[in-house]
Amino acid sequence: MGEAADRKVKEIEQTRERLARDLGELEARLPAPLRSTKAILGTAVGGSTIAGLSGMILRRRAKRRADDRTTEVVVRVVRDDLEPAADGRRR
Repeated sequence: MGEAADRKVKEIEQTRERLARDLGELEARLPAPLRSTKAILGTAVGGSTIAGLSGMILRRRAKRRADDRTTEVVVRVVRDDLEPAADGRRR
């Protein structure tokens, strides 16, 4: 790599390290109850999102299976015990 590219890569690495340190310091400054609440809320939101998506997928599959199994049945009932009328129709 060229000299300019090396400088840019070093700058990016230094920026990442500085951001990681700053983020760690900010997290350490958060009060313990707030950190716990954040974790609980994250778990609740993530869990409800996964449950909602799973429900949608399961409903789609169930609907698709139900549509595949649906058939129409037509039954014609003809009685042989009736005698034909004079005009040829059955009574």
